[in-house]
Order: sequence, then C-alpha cells, then structure tokens
Amino acid sequence: MNIKTLVIFLVTLVVLSSCSETSEVSLVSEITGRVDSLKQVYAPDTRNALWNISMKNENGKLSVTAKVENKKAQSALLKLKTRFPTVNFSVTCLPESGAKTFALINNSVSNIRKAGRHSSELINQALLGTPVKILQKKGGWYLIQTPNHYLGWINQSGIVPFDTADLKKYETGKKIVFNRQCGFSYSKPDIASQVVSDLVIGCILPVIGNENGFYKVKYPDGRIAFIKKDQVIRLGTFFKKNPTGDALVKTALKFNGIPYLWGGLSSKAIDCSGFTSTIYFLNGIVLQRDASQQTKYGKEITTDFSYKKLQPGDLLFFGRKSNNSLAEKVTHVAMYIGNGKFIHSSGKVRISCMDSTKPGYAAEYAPRFVRAVRIIGQENGNTIQKVSENFLYKILKTE
Repeated sequence: MNIKTLVIFLVTLVVLSSCSETSEVSLVSEITGRVDSLKQVYAPDTRNALWNISMKNENGKLSVTAKVENKKAQSALLKLKTRFPTVNFSVTCLPESGAKTFALINNSVSNIRKAGRHSSELINQALLGTPVKILQKKGGWYLIQTPNHYLGWINQSGIVPFDTADLKKYETGKKIVFNRQCGFSYSKPDIASQVVSDLVIGCILPVIGNENGFYKVKYPDGRIAFIKKDQVIRLGTFFKKNPTGDALVKTALKFNGIPYLWGGLSSKAIDCSGFTSTIYFLNGIVLQRDASQQTKYGKEITTDFSYKKLQPGDLLFFGRKSNNSLAEKVTHVAMYIGNGKFIHSSGKVRISCMDSTKPGYAAEYAPRFVRAVRIIGQENGNTIQKVSENFLYKILKTE
C-alpha cells in the first residue's frame, strides 16, 4: 500500500468512526428525550414513583435497563423497542412475582434512607405496625413504599415481610393504636416488669388478650407484650376520625418542644413536613410526605402573610415565590393554630406569631411566605386521603 492509498484509508476510517460516534450520540439523545417524556407521565415525582433508568454500550450495542413499579409505565417503555430496533430494552416492573410484597414496621420508629446503607441520608421514618409495600430486596435492605407512596430504603431489622397467608392471619381480630406521646410495652401486665420496647403515639399492634388492665399484644416478629388499656384507642375508632380545627390544634400542641430531625416522623424527633403529616395522620388523614408535595394539594386560601382568612388547621408554606427568572421553591411548612399563631418544627417544635404587633412575631418568615392551604374538607381520595381508604392501611382491616 503506497502513502497516498494509506492516507485515503486512514481519512476514511476516521470519518466512518466519527460518523458512528455521532450516530450513537444522536441515538442516545433521542432515546433520552422519549424516556424523559414518559417520565413526566408515569413518574413526575420520583419520591413517590419508581423510575430507575440506565443506558450503556455493551459490545457495540446500546442497552437500556429500567425498573418501574407501574405496569403501564413498563408497557410504554417496552414500546420503544419498535422505534429503536437496534437497542436492547430490559424493563422490570417491581415487585417481581414470587416475592413477598408487603411488610409491617417492627420498631417503635424505623428509619428510611435514600439508599440501602446506614450512612445514607435519612429521608423518612415509619411507626410500629405501619403497613408498607416491598418493591425490591438488595442484601440486608428493602426498597419500600409507605402509605403516602413515599419511596426509600429500610434495613431488614426494621420490618417483617409478610406472605399472603401471614397477611390473612393479621387482617382478622382487634388492633389498637398507642395514644400517648411516648410510653412502653412490658413483658408482664405490670409496669414494674421488663420493658419489651418503647412506643410513640401512632404505633399499631394486634390484641391477643387482656389481663389486669393491660392489653396483651403481638409484635410483627412474634414478641409478646402488655400495654396499659388507658394508653390506647381501638383501631376502628382511629379509622373513623375526621379532622377538625380544634382537634388538630390539640394534637399539634402535644408535640411542642420536641427536637427537630431531618427525615423525622415521630414524637421522638420530627421535621417540619413530618410534623404536619403526623398531626393529620393522628386525626385520620394521610398527607404527602414533603412540604413541596403538601403545598400542591388542598384549597389555596391566601398568598399574603396574613391570618385574617385562616382557620385552625390550615397549612402555611414558606420558601420562594416564583418570578420571571426563578421557579417557586417550597422549603418549610407550618400549621395555623388560631389567634395569629402557627406551630412548626424549626430547631424544635415551637409556636410563632403572624401578628407584627405581638411578641414572638416571625419577622424572618414573613418575606418567605408562599401560600396558605386548607386541608379540612378537601379529601380527594388520592393525594389527601382518609386513613381508612388508604391502599395500605386497608390491610389492617378492623373487626
């Protein structure tokens, strides 16, 4: 091969290689665009809907791997095979068949993290007896979905998976809800006996007997304990609760002074949206988990930092209003309690004032106010939902 021929060959090779790379980049870009469009339909908020998509080149062939938890989303992604026949698509809908798909929280409060490791960010918690959906197991960690659809990873020590037979046994019989801010269960019907575990308000357990003013209860992992009868209410009574402004305020004030914890959702420690969602849960309503989610639902009352139109129980949202260059950003939530005051978890659960003429005026919050939203009377069966109608709490069927 002479020099001229070699040069022509090398130039051709470079051009072909460049065309190949350009073609692949174009293909990846087109697939990414279509996948992103589907995401807006099936998983616009990945805190609530699983949408795990990855692309890689394997032996010269592009592969797309996806994990979702919606069969319609799976079908839509698989249809892309027709549009891109040279691409290998693998789309799994979780949970996979044969796996245990439900579990009960087994600790008074169990931590839920962003990833399956103890060092990962705490994003949520769940209380003893809360039913959750299992989507995936990886090592000693489970990807779960809580009753408000929030996703996260929980260590195996925090839950007990149920198969169908276990679930049917659990569905029947009396259950109780712990109704004090904090307390204990005991090994015997005697408060001087060995503690089995601590309890927080909202913990749920099935009753298997009663003795000397105590209910005999059974934990998801089989532990037997005793709880004082005057510290609980029946689950059937709990399910019938309807929120009123007075009841919400009474519940909220019990949390006053409890320390702040990012991701916290209990009377041990709690964050701002965990606080508002827990107050509503204890009054029969399931809200979305985060402040930026809660602000989207309910009836908007005002966008002014004024309490004239507000009623006890209304939620107040803070952050940044949208403008010509920046989108709205909600970062904090509080609950109005009347007389120009609101309660919120900021450093600790505390009461602040909206009236500039009174002590405790929240001057730092006034410029950050975004809107007030009314939840009472706005149940829509999905994003604001009665506990008794929730897809997971229904597992706890009352007697």
